[in-house]
Amino acid sequence: MNWDDLRGHRDQIEMLRRSIARGRQAHAYLFAGSPGIGKSRFARIFAQSLFCENHVDTELLACGDCSPCLQMTAGSHPDFFAIGCPEGKNEIPVSLFSGDKERRGQEGLIHDLSLRPMAGTRRIAVLDDANRMNEEGANALLKTLEEPPPDSMLILIAENLDAMLPTIRSRCQLVRFSSLAASDVADLLIENEIASTSEEASAAAGMSEGSLHIASQLLNPALRSLRLKLYDALATAVPRPIDVAKAMTTGIDELGGGTNEQRRNAGWLIRFAQEVYRQVVLQLSGDNVPSGSGTEVVGRFTMLLASRGAKGLELAMELFDRCVLAEDHISWNVAPAKTMDALFNDLARTTRIRLQATR
Repeated sequence: MNWDDLRGHRDQIEMLRRSIARGRQAHAYLFAGSPGIGKSRFARIFAQSLFCENHVDTELLACGDCSPCLQMTAGSHPDFFAIGCPEGKNEIPVSLFSGDKERRGQEGLIHDLSLRPMAGTRRIAVLDDANRMNEEGANALLKTLEEPPPDSMLILIAENLDAMLPTIRSRCQLVRFSSLAASDVADLLIENEIASTSEEASAAAGMSEGSLHIASQLLNPALRSLRLKLYDALATAVPRPIDVAKAMTTGIDELGGGTNEQRRNAGWLIRFAQEVYRQVVLQLSGDNVPSGSGTEVVGRFTMLLASRGAKGLELAMELFDRCVLAEDHISWNVAPAKTMDALFNDLARTTRIRLQATR
């Protein structure tokens, strides 16, 4: 595991390398950015580079062959610790910071970080999902940030800085991470065997907002099946709105999850429709459109509207705008079922009226 295994974030590597070379290494860092862009992997490679016996700190490189590097790869380095929010939980339990009630202060991340290094010159801890600390956990961690143990480093990883206490943020050196390039996301989908074809990977990457996590969600087999049903509906010039809305709502229910997950999945379906109409607009405008999601639908709908001239382009743009409004409705907490009913009714009505007017 080294920097060659990481996609993007070269500016952040160089920034940390320069700060260490200038003697400005922080005792606590806060890595902030969207989910699924490699912040946790970055933190581990950063730690491994500082543990590596064959490179000095100022090089910030990991050889991958020395004992500390092999231990980091195997997840067995005695001076490296990592915690995060347990699966199914909304908050990080305070016990992960300072131990259970019976052993409070005798175990947990804070206790482990306070001990002397066992194999090297420092101890490094990574706190993932730092924005999911509750007030009790944040207060427990605050003392460590205010009075860091000698030869220790703490790396916090967060998606939402607004959810973190200012007292925590102010005691860390902030490092902001940007989203990945779509090409990097597509390559990672293929490398991790999440996508089976380059076309599928490119389509998911293009809608992923630079996040491997989001791209992986888009390739969920159940969501992919529902997406294909949506494309079948959009391939019809004037789809049956009641049937389409019912199929989409039923599909969202079958995907499962709570209210937030249902809203998220409804949002993805709306964005799939947006992407179809966006590509139609591009083709009608004379731009080349790369192959990807909904390509067959795009081609058929483009041919239908092309014969209408400028009116066809106006219709495609109007349909796209209506999908954007539906996405806003989801963000405003309008029920997914109501949003779908209104969206597909409006798409069908608008298409029917505009096509009849241009005969």
